[in-house]
Amino acid sequence: MDISLAVDVVLLVSIFIGGLLIKIYLPGYIGEKAKNLATKEDIADITSKIEQVKVEYAKQLELYKSDIWQTQQRYLQMHEEAKLKVEVFKKAVVDVAKITDLINIYQLHASNSEMNAAIAEMAFEKGNQDVQKVSWDMHLEHKGKAATLYSNFRGLIVELGGTFALFSIYFEPALNESLHRIIMMTHGAVELKMPPAEFRKRLEDEYSKGLDLNAIRENVGRHYDTLYSVTSITAEANRFFLLMKDHIKLESNEKPPPSKS
Repeated sequence: MDISLAVDVVLLVSIFIGGLLIKIYLPGYIGEKAKNLATKEDIADITSKIEQVKVEYAKQLELYKSDIWQTQQRYLQMHEEAKLKVEVFKKAVVDVAKITDLINIYQLHASNSEMNAAIAEMAFEKGNQDVQKVSWDMHLEHKGKAATLYSNFRGLIVELGGTFALFSIYFEPALNESLHRIIMMTHGAVELKMPPAEFRKRLEDEYSKGLDLNAIRENVGRHYDTLYSVTSITAEANRFFLLMKDHIKLESNEKPPPSKS
């Protein structure tokens, strides 16, 4: 056999076998490579989606934390505001009661101061030095106590002014107006109801009846007590307390029931 022919035959056989192998194995190889490539792409896609979910979850978690924090802050603010309201109300109640009692005691000392000053003047004119000295000493004693009480009164008025300012922020207008009315009424109630000249005239009128010193003081003092009264202040204070009671009750009814966990 010719050598060239043999080579051609071998070449043809090789080509045939190679083609057969390609036909058998190449589709599977290509399919496997495509499968591997698709798997990598799927994994990358899944990984990307997982990361997106994680980012979204982190955002939602931060929003949730922020919402909880804001809710807590609102609760604390409401709690502090409610606490402040109670404290303001308590202070208003105490100060109104204090100022009512203080006016009564102040008027007692202020009137006794003026009355004893007038008696001391009358005793001096009549040459009764003993009565003059005792009456003047009593005048000074009552005057000092009245001055201290008036100073306390002014301090309470300042405190009530601050309470009034808080009422204008936290409470309804009716409460604010009632407290303002009480403050205005106290200013009039603390004023002296008789000038010194009238004390002198009334004392002389009683003296002309032949009464002793104690009876004169008692009669003029009893008359003076009719000239001032804290009844209107007490009535307004009671109205103020009732308004506050209704206001607190209304606020309690408006609060939503606690949520069930």
